[in-house]
Amino acid sequence: MKKTIVRHLLIIALIFIVLTIFRILWLTYFMPSNDQPTAQAGILDMRNHSLSENEVFQMNGEWIYYPEILLDTTSSPHLKQTIRTIPMQEAVAVAETQHFGTYRLKVLLNANDGSDYRYAIQIPAISTASALYINGKLAGQSGEVSTNASNHKGQAAPYTVYFTEEQPEIDVILQVSNFDTPSNVLITKRLSFSSASAMTHYQLITELSLVAISMLLILFALFSILVFLFIYRKKIVLLFTVGFLLPLADELITYDRSILDWIHLDYVWSMKLSNIIYLGASFFFVQFIRILLVKYQQAKYFRLFSMLYTIGALLIVLLPIQWLYTANLVFFMLYIVSFLYVLTLALREYIGHQESSAFIAFTAIGTTNGIIWGLIKMYFVLTIPFYPFDYLMIALGFSGYWFKRFYENKRQINLLVAQLQRDDELKDEFLLSNAQKLWDPMNKMITLGQTIYDNPNNSFVTEDKQNLKYLIDIGRSMSFTLNDILDYTRLKDGNLHLHKKNVRIQGIVSGIFDMLRFISAGKQIQLTSTIARNFPRVLADEKRLIQILFNLLHSAIKYTNADLIEISATNEKNMAVIHIKDTGSGLEKKDMILQDHLFSSDQGIEDNDRIHLSLLVSKQLIDLHGGSLLIYSSPNKGFDIFFTIPIADEMENEEQMNDEQQEKVHLSASTTNLKATPSEKQFKILMVDDDPVNLTMMRSLFSSTEYDITTITSSEKVLELLSMQRWDLVIIDAMLPYISGYALIENIREHYTLLELPILLLTARSNPEDVYTGFAHGANDYVTKPINSLELKVRCRALIDLKYSINQRLHLETAWLQAQIQPHFLYNTLNTIASLSAIDPERMIDLMHHFGKYLHASFDVRNLQRVVPLRDELELVRSYLYIEQERFGDLLQIDWDIDEHIQIEIPPISLQTLVENAIRHGVLQQKDGGTVCIRIKEYSDYVAVSVIDDGIGIEASTLTQLLSDTNTTSRGIGLRNTDLRLKRIYGQRLQIKSTPNEGTTITFNIPK
Repeated sequence: MKKTIVRHLLIIALIFIVLTIFRILWLTYFMPSNDQPTAQAGILDMRNHSLSENEVFQMNGEWIYYPEILLDTTSSPHLKQTIRTIPMQEAVAVAETQHFGTYRLKVLLNANDGSDYRYAIQIPAISTASALYINGKLAGQSGEVSTNASNHKGQAAPYTVYFTEEQPEIDVILQVSNFDTPSNVLITKRLSFSSASAMTHYQLITELSLVAISMLLILFALFSILVFLFIYRKKIVLLFTVGFLLPLADELITYDRSILDWIHLDYVWSMKLSNIIYLGASFFFVQFIRILLVKYQQAKYFRLFSMLYTIGALLIVLLPIQWLYTANLVFFMLYIVSFLYVLTLALREYIGHQESSAFIAFTAIGTTNGIIWGLIKMYFVLTIPFYPFDYLMIALGFSGYWFKRFYENKRQINLLVAQLQRDDELKDEFLLSNAQKLWDPMNKMITLGQTIYDNPNNSFVTEDKQNLKYLIDIGRSMSFTLNDILDYTRLKDGNLHLHKKNVRIQGIVSGIFDMLRFISAGKQIQLTSTIARNFPRVLADEKRLIQILFNLLHSAIKYTNADLIEISATNEKNMAVIHIKDTGSGLEKKDMILQDHLFSSDQGIEDNDRIHLSLLVSKQLIDLHGGSLLIYSSPNKGFDIFFTIPIADEMENEEQMNDEQQEKVHLSASTTNLKATPSEKQFKILMVDDDPVNLTMMRSLFSSTEYDITTITSSEKVLELLSMQRWDLVIIDAMLPYISGYALIENIREHYTLLELPILLLTARSNPEDVYTGFAHGANDYVTKPINSLELKVRCRALIDLKYSINQRLHLETAWLQAQIQPHFLYNTLNTIASLSAIDPERMIDLMHHFGKYLHASFDVRNLQRVVPLRDELELVRSYLYIEQERFGDLLQIDWDIDEHIQIEIPPISLQTLVENAIRHGVLQQKDGGTVCIRIKEYSDYVAVSVIDDGIGIEASTLTQLLSDTNTTSRGIGLRNTDLRLKRIYGQRLQIKSTPNEGTTITFNIPK
């Protein structure tokens, strides 16, 4: 153990020595030579020194200083002056606080340098504003120098001036002012003078080093962001991003403080911001090391450091700047202590045999070396270019640590993956073997239990028999679970069995299009199919083929933002090549890589909310059919998906065509007898399926004495057949070519309600998207394929019985309307007839004639129909109005406003009810009577029927109560009944406008 510790300590010492040697070599290379001149009494004599292209001279020594004077070339030479040595120590005592002054130095040049030689002077960051004059001309400045605080503007940014001087002497005047800090106008840093080429070379090295480090820190920050976005979604990763950007900001501000001018801060707040950035960089470095440490992440002093750094940031913001200079010493001590603490922990962890921690130790050592040399540089006031190798060493340490941890994690993951694969194989074997073992006894238990339950001779009490039924249901649910386990393992192992048959892909495509249009409601997507009508049938499992096409098309809609999706098919080498093309955005490059590995043999079934799960399932199903799947995609060009399915044999296709021809013959025979009156016991059923074999099978299930079955393979002729006669039930396959079953149901519902014509949907799958789409388009019920004969017959009979029950209710409803002929109306009419027999026999005869027509029309059996011709309803209304006019004479006026040649049908006893309501509750409630107008007008696509009276009108509250569905009173039952019938038949209600004491207008529209 001791040898190991000694070895680690030697490695640490060696690293520190190497870093120190690099720093000394850099310092030695850029340190000025020992024979550089020094200014004396305000004169820098360089006549014995020739300016070279690679040497920079320091303007150190004695400068003439003019306190409280901003000197220029016109100032008196007898002004108060003194001597100050540059650079000065901040600890140098000054008798009094001076807010501005002028430094002056005369530089004597070598006459051999030439009259047009270009020179450069570099001014460091002087607290807090300065202006440089060369031979009386302003050459450069930082901030605004002034003799008063109002005009002064601090900046303390370094700057370099380049100039050409013909004279052998250079008069350098440096004006300084400081109203921002309590410090005196001291120059504590070195000024540099050289040829322009030497200064350019010097600054170029600094700038290149700074750019290199800046790019390095930016790359590390971007890397951290990418890790957060795509690999490790933890907020702690963003700490790394901020931690890399703060040192970058600190170095940029140190190099050129004028960068802070971009955010328009004054000197005080720019200083506070730079201090906060430096404090933050130190804090994040400490946090870096803490996160990367394995054993000491929860060390007790880390929380204390976090609190102290937070307090420090608050103090920087709150303290005035004169106190901030004193507080900086405390902050510096905090930096040193925290750095030494993390360095100690990193070294202890490294010595404690944590291999990856060696890189953390390397990083900590590099940082410590940089801090030490920063102190040396500050104490000795060294002016050398930016040293980049400390950052390079730190980056090397971080990178080495990450690569080492990545390697260790990858090795651990490989071990875990291998173990998981073995466990997964054992799990699959266990599930498959036990499911097969449990299936047989479970099936026997269910069968035996069902036999006992169905035995009429058993003597179970009701409760025991019900419990037995529960046991059977529980057994069935367990059998479903076993089936799910078997299907999962078979699909994973490629052993799922298919039930192949000849399938028309046109019908499947049409059905899926309608399913997807419903599911993707709200998306502006055009789905088109260019598959030819005579395209041959394919040999496939219909249920699985639906699943394949649904997955592919649904993925295109959901994930690729396509505007147009087109599907086509070609026949190549006895294989149907199905091409799905969309105009979506396609996959980005990363997704393309995922796609390349999507179908590899080591891919499993993943529960992933990406496109690749549905593609994987479709791929396996296509492979089971003997086909293949290819996907091409590029950004902004969408998907091109190709998959192949075998074409059915020609002999099977010919047999299928013969079956279709026989079916057409059967259809012709059926349609020729459509107008024949069937037996009263027969229920008429229309079956629609593109598979003649399936139609023949279903037709054979129904007794010919009880059912009259008509079959058809073309969905395009269904509406024509429906209009020829009454039908009790329509059975429609969901997957029909050209017009899918879903679209056909929607078309039927435009003419027939759910109650008038029940529809049973045949679907190959019971998935929610299949069933819900059918119900949403208007199906009453559904049956899944393969068809269970008992289920089909029971569901068909239930729908037919439901229809007849509804019709019976409608008949009773119409009979109730007929019963609304009140007795007093009959008595009053008979009394009127009796009166006229003595006064005017001819009028009596006419009245009796119209009264008979009224009674005949009221009790006509045609009133039990859904609608009757308008002329029949008008005859009833005219008879009724004739009787009322004979009774009331001039109190009742009738105005007829009816367009000629209107041929429509309306619900029976609808217009008569409205007219009676207008007379009884409108005009006859007034002393002088009134007028009733019957207006029937024809428009382009509907006929408007209106009854208008100028009676007493209806109050709003009364009108609401009359048309309320919850009104249980006998008042207004005729008006409310008519309103409900119109709503049920046409989907619209009565339009009533009424004003008290002015009249009422009631209107309803009949679509053509």
